[in-house]
Amino acid sequence: MKPAQRDDFVLFIRDKFEEIEKLFVRKNAGYGAQHDLFWNFRQTAERLYPAIYSQDPYAAMFLVAETLVDKHNVALAKGIEVSECEQRLLDRIVYSLLQLKMVYEHSEEMTGENSEINP
Repeated sequence: MKPAQRDDFVLFIRDKFEEIEKLFVRKNAGYGAQHDLFWNFRQTAERLYPAIYSQDPYAAMFLVAETLVDKHNVALAKGIEVSECEQRLLDRIVYSLLQLKMVYEHSEEMTGENSEINP
């Protein structure tokens, strides 16, 4: 097996991110909402984790995302030959990016609240 080259991997990343963007747009059209990136996570978090959601919506939505990712992790734990391996990995990347956006928005919200408390 020939070792992968760094430059080849950078090109691979660029190619996959175009694919990931298309995957997100397609899937989000089915389960998301144009006005709310986290609509499906929010709806599920309010139902499954109402106490957490009332205190910290982002924490509850993050848990929902982790639950959704876990179904892919369970399947992928079977190995590289698992059915739909590539699709599951791409889905995990989309979830990770959504979670990263949650982290950023949560941080911005907390920073804003802190500046209101300590003017």
